[in-house]
Amino acid sequence: MARPDGAAVKPWYKRRWTPLLLVPVCLALYLAIQTPSNEGPWREDHERSAFAELSGRSLTVHNIRNFRYEDGQKITSREYLSKTWQLDDIEHTWFGLSHFGPFGLAHSFISIEFRDGEHLALSIEARLRPGQIYNPIAGLFRLYPKIYIAATEQDIIGVRSHQRGETVLLYPVDETPEASAEYFLALLNDANALQDEPEFYNTVLDNCLTNLLKYAADFAEISVTDFRVLLPGHTDRLTYAFGITPADIPFEWARRLARIDPTLFSIDDPDFSAKIRCGWHRVRPHISDAICGPKQAAALPDRATAP
Repeated sequence: MARPDGAAVKPWYKRRWTPLLLVPVCLALYLAIQTPSNEGPWREDHERSAFAELSGRSLTVHNIRNFRYEDGQKITSREYLSKTWQLDDIEHTWFGLSHFGPFGLAHSFISIEFRDGEHLALSIEARLRPGQIYNPIAGLFRLYPKIYIAATEQDIIGVRSHQRGETVLLYPVDETPEASAEYFLALLNDANALQDEPEFYNTVLDNCLTNLLKYAADFAEISVTDFRVLLPGHTDRLTYAFGITPADIPFEWARRLARIDPTLFSIDDPDFSAKIRCGWHRVRPHISDAICGPKQAAALPDRATAP
């Protein structure tokens, strides 16, 4: 075939722009044929996914991880637990952020506080295989299945605050015990669903944060394009703006009260869960049996001096 000026017309597959079109087409086809799986092998700390059984108002959570680590990586102690609680014994939900990198890179999680003083942390993560290291870019391309980790606070929080040197913030969620129970049950239903129908983790659309926020009352008003969602390290500004975490005190003061200082107590402290909440005892004395050691009490920021 020739153009009106007599020059030959190149077939479409020989044109210079063809490879540029083929790349996204091939990528789309590749992503479309990927299917998530629960089949291992998995990295040791991702071997077991949490699941729950509900009988009336009694809830049993299985595969509660209680590991200890050396330097935040090497596992030195392994234990899985099953525990039963009554939904009516749930008192509070806590929202946590662990800053593991610059530019707002952070991991979010929650912890449920029960009337007997026990706490159960829940973390939604990219499930990794032996030797894999999580990469946020790879997490966009259906590489990692999603896993729900239920664990003790010394495991999920302590390894980050006390061993990896991450900046960890822990905020109380301002909601009723009934709302906390409903929220917790919704997340555990999602965890159960993954046992039969695995899903992919996605760095932007289906991650540690979006899975926690989707059951928030104001979720419909929260856009995934909001920089406070895209960069989870800024999520506490989002929860503050929507009144999910305490918004009746200055934000910077709230952030300082939420920060866990690993120099003031050890990860094996029998009062670990109470001491990581020490700061909030000053402004929310009714929500926690927080214990503040002398050093912690002296280190608490005063509202007058908080920026």
